[in-house]
Amino acid sequence: MNHKIYLFVTLLLAILFSACDDVYDHVSAPPQAYDQEAAQTVNGFTFTLGSGLSSAVVLTEENLENETKLEAIKTTATPAMAEGATVKFIVEASKTADFATTIVLPSVSNQSIATISAVDLNEVVKSLYGKAPNARTIHLRATYYIVDGTSSTQMPDRVTFNPITVTPVGPVIETGYYLIGDINGWNIGNLNDYKFNHSGKDVYEDPFFTILVENVTGYFKIVPKSSKDAASWDGVLGNPIDGNTELSGDIILKDAQAMRVTEPGWVKITLNMMEYTYSIEIIGEMNLTLYVPGGHQGWSPATAPTLYSRNLNFIYDGYVYFSTAGTEFKFTSKPGWDGINYGNGGDGTLSTDGGAGNLTVSEPGYYKLTADLSGSPYKYSTVKTEWGLIGNATTGGWDASTPMSFDPATGLWSVTTSLSAGEMKFRANNGWDINLGGALSNLGYGGDNIPISEAGAYKITLDLSNSKSYKATIVKQ
Repeated sequence: MNHKIYLFVTLLLAILFSACDDVYDHVSAPPQAYDQEAAQTVNGFTFTLGSGLSSAVVLTEENLENETKLEAIKTTATPAMAEGATVKFIVEASKTADFATTIVLPSVSNQSIATISAVDLNEVVKSLYGKAPNARTIHLRATYYIVDGTSSTQMPDRVTFNPITVTPVGPVIETGYYLIGDINGWNIGNLNDYKFNHSGKDVYEDPFFTILVENVTGYFKIVPKSSKDAASWDGVLGNPIDGNTELSGDIILKDAQAMRVTEPGWVKITLNMMEYTYSIEIIGEMNLTLYVPGGHQGWSPATAPTLYSRNLNFIYDGYVYFSTAGTEFKFTSKPGWDGINYGNGGDGTLSTDGGAGNLTVSEPGYYKLTADLSGSPYKYSTVKTEWGLIGNATTGGWDASTPMSFDPATGLWSVTTSLSAGEMKFRANNGWDINLGGALSNLGYGGDNIPISEAGAYKITLDLSNSKSYKATIVKQ
């Protein structure tokens, strides 16, 4: 034993054999970086990853159900210690090598070995990276203690291990789902009008898909995007009970049976694909659309632009182009004048009084109109918008929008520009209050960034004319 080890062991033995029962919490040194090997020696202790983490870990449902234990860290050599003394570990996990953010990985120390459960490892990986069942890089480090009876002494240096790869358990969640059944003649080749709505965010962070349909009375199943694209019944989802009329239940793949709606009118179906469950809300009669007749289109509700309540919360929005300043308009509940008409109630409010004045915009432009009928008084807002592109795929990066131009004849915003491989979104007024992302066929407010896989010149269009579904195209030139 060299002089330094001798001094260390002498001090250690003095502490361990003392009569004091206190727990010593010495201040640890800052995390250190080590040239990692299969085993490493720190302060006279030799550590290595345990057999459970020595190779890539792919967790399974069976691991979780059986609460499988994994040997995580073991001590293969120690300095001389008092008889019966052992090493205890506090294990931390991080997604980065600098351990800027850490999560304690629960472990049990026994005979100088730290053991973890598959359940805890699965949860820690999902906490660090999200719920997608992808292979993840996990960095581990441990604070270690010498435990002798009721005495515990923290060693001055943490030990850092080689990163490990862990694939957590997670359900398969696709990016799109469609309704099929009596409502559309069970035609798997024609489902575009029956797509469930989604926020456009990572499906493992937001696993909820919803669809609002009228007169869905009858039997139905759920078609994942992959099955729809292949026009195949393989992968179609249903319920364990054929003709189940319960308003909630499980979604299954094997031996999937059809669910059934018995009530007429509007129905909202929600899928929770993280839990593989569904719920049905019977709404009955509901007005999801407001019409915007006015001087911009000849005061004809039947041909007027519309606002739509996507979230069934009685808040409606849509976009209207006004070519002249001072253009007047109203909102109507029907494509005619025989429903509820909403006029100016003053101070940003709406009035249903037949004599209420018209609403107006002060200058020409392309406006986002919002009508909030969820409370009292009813409210509305008008926001003039100029649209552009933003993101690291654009020439302005994430700091400055690339402007788009509006064509009143086509009703489209468009631009032809160079894009790099990266990501982009659409946003209004060079700010983030109004931004759209997610699927090009159904853009959502605050949706995910839109990937651009290949650099080049692109023509990009943004179509906000249909308040039920905002769309875009990105076409390489």
